[in-house]
This record gives sequence, C-alpha cells and structure tokens, in this order.
Amino acid sequence: MGGTLALWYDEREQGKEMVRGAQRLLGLEESGHVRPEVELHFNLWRDLKASIETNFLDIGIRFRTPLEPVKQFYLYIPCEVQREHLIDLSQVLKFGQTLDAVFNSVISLGDQGDRYYKTMNSGRHFTTIYSIEFGSNSDVRVEYLENDDQSTGSLIIFTESLCNRIRQQQAEGCLNSYIRFRLHLKGPASELFSQEVDVNDKFTVPLIGRLELTEFRLNEKRSYPSRIAELAREGQFHVTQIHYFLIRDLRHELTMQHKPFRKVRRLEGKLWRHYLLGNGGERRVAEYERLADRMVIYHWREDAQDKRPVEDFVAFASFRASARNIWLYLLIAVLLGAVGSTLSAGMSNIFKWLDYYTAPPGLEGWVTVAVLFGVVMLCAWMLLRSLAPPLSRLLQWIGSIRRKIRRKAR
Repeated sequence: MGGTLALWYDEREQGKEMVRGAQRLLGLEESGHVRPEVELHFNLWRDLKASIETNFLDIGIRFRTPLEPVKQFYLYIPCEVQREHLIDLSQVLKFGQTLDAVFNSVISLGDQGDRYYKTMNSGRHFTTIYSIEFGSNSDVRVEYLENDDQSTGSLIIFTESLCNRIRQQQAEGCLNSYIRFRLHLKGPASELFSQEVDVNDKFTVPLIGRLELTEFRLNEKRSYPSRIAELAREGQFHVTQIHYFLIRDLRHELTMQHKPFRKVRRLEGKLWRHYLLGNGGERRVAEYERLADRMVIYHWREDAQDKRPVEDFVAFASFRASARNIWLYLLIAVLLGAVGSTLSAGMSNIFKWLDYYTAPPGLEGWVTVAVLFGVVMLCAWMLLRSLAPPLSRLLQWIGSIRRKIRRKAR
C-alpha cells in the first residue's frame, strides 16, 4: 500500500489555439489557461468471495467540456499492472439497471454507433459512453516506469485515436462523454489500496481479529515519483467532482476514517447484479444474492469550490476484520482446561505420595512432573537468554581492560 494515482494530459497545439481564441472572445485571456473539466468515479470493491471475485477498482472518467486541448491523456498506477487485468465496462453498463446505479438517476439507452452509445435522462442527452480497447495498437496501451526507489509503476496511456473519436461525437452535439474500465487488483496490485496490520500478538490475532488499512490517493503531488512529477507538470485537468465508493463486507467493522463520508448504505443487490455478474449462471446468481446482503457502500465525495478545481484527493479508512479462527481457539481453550484438570489431579497425587508414602502418583503425577521440569528448563533458558547480552558486554569490558594493562606493561 502506498503511492498515489495521477491523471494528466498532453496538450494539442490546435486545441490550444482554439482555447486561446475562445478566451479572447470571452475576455478571459488574462485569467489563465482554461482546462478541460472532468468528473471522476472510483469504486473499490472488496471482500466478495467464492465464485464472485471482487478485488478490483472501477474507474469512470466523465468529460464535461470539449477535449479540443487534449492530444492524449494518462493515468499513472504506482505498481506494475498487467494489460490483461484491465477491461472495458461500457457494454456491462447496458445490462438491467446498471446505468441507474452508476449515475444515481433514471438513465435510458439512446442511439448507438460504432463503439459508442448515447444515454438519455428525461428525454434529453445525458452522456455518450465509449468503448475502449486495451492493447499495443489500440485506444489504450500500458507502459512501465522505474521509480526512484527501484519500484515499478504503470502508465496507462489513452491515445490520440480515442480522443479523436470522442471529439468527433462532441462536435455533433454530444458534449458530455464517459469512459469506464476495471483494474483487477492481482499480483503486485493486490495490496495497492489495502493492507492488513497486526496490532496484537500472534497468539491473539486470529481470535480478536486484524486491522486493515485502506487508503486511496489521487493527484497527491508530494507522493509523485520524480519522473511522474516531471511528466504531469503541465496538462492538469480541471476536476470538478470526485466520487469514491468503497464496498466492503458488513463483517468488517469501520473503526476510523480520515473525514466523515457523504453517506453509507447497503448494496442494492438487484441494481448491481448485472454489473458484477453479467449473464452469470444460476449458481453464481444465488451465490451473489447470498453475499450481496452483507455488502455496505461507503461514499466519499469532493467538489470544486469557488471555481477552483479539486487538486488532490485522499480517502483513508481502517477496518477491524472479524475473527477467522475462533473455533480453533475454542478447541485450544477446551484442551487447556483438560490439561489443567490433569495437572491438578497429578499435583494432588504427588503431594499424597510425598506426605504419606502411598502408591506412586500414577500417570497424572508423572505427567505433572514432566510439565514442571519443562517449565523450569524454559524459565532457565529465558533467564540465560536475557542475561546473555549484559554478560557479553561485561566480558568485552574485562577483555578491553586486560588489553590496556598489557599495552602499558610493554
């Protein structure tokens, strides 16, 4: 866990001239460069098990103004990401009520074209959703960067061909544009946002539970590797809004968060079923319905203030995981009780044998003697181990004194 995601773009010369012209007409030339506005959606899914794998991050980018200044744009991930772990979600959004769940409104499908489709809200155009392809010669490609600390980061590059496709539809009146994709958190990325921390000793951790820290960072410039800081110096989007959703199992108790979330609610199982399962079989649907009842959505939101964009975003939360091996520890408790009873009977037999010279103490007595002998040896070993460092220092001091005396005698 650590590092920050980063989002930026390369400027397009033609786009810069068009923006400058628009600024001059509007009298905004002295107020600085007008950057494209984006709204960002992040859904971090955790904990669903069995046949439903949900350790992944879903990323949605909604362009609210023209992409004229953008040649291509980038998303930096602070770990190594395999291309096959990235998938497009545009077609998944069509199923059931998924559009309603994602945009928190009643959304319907509109006209469809080549690798895009339009959506409607109350009879008006809402946003155009674009399909993207991940590959070496496609809309999106992945490259790797070696950071200052020798770690590997991944650069997801959304190419000029994708930006041209979006610009073409924007020119036809479909200004609001949206892409959404999924990053499966596997391999090095499995602990990108979450990490378990042992806060108890090893004996009690499985009984009491574990503390899990979950942290999501975006555009936190002080956490940039030097190479990313250089690349992202120019071309920052004007981020108007960030929605961050963390979906967790109810058995993970929220213990702390960096600031109050906007809202918390249970997962709407029917709304999200197609999004998570697609056309899954009956077995997967049944498993999902059983698990979805336990899922909770925590929602954090950041909005631009006074026409200033959201420069960075950090969301931190800690969860107490439920005990996982409690039955094992109950069994150990029962065994300890049985051993204690045996030792008690053995001690009683030993005292009777010593006091009255009765029959030998029996099995319980000899077991007790063996246990007591083991405890004495263990205590002696621990005592010697604790005394070893000071004894070693004492011997070293005596040796240094002897060497000084010998040097003086010479």
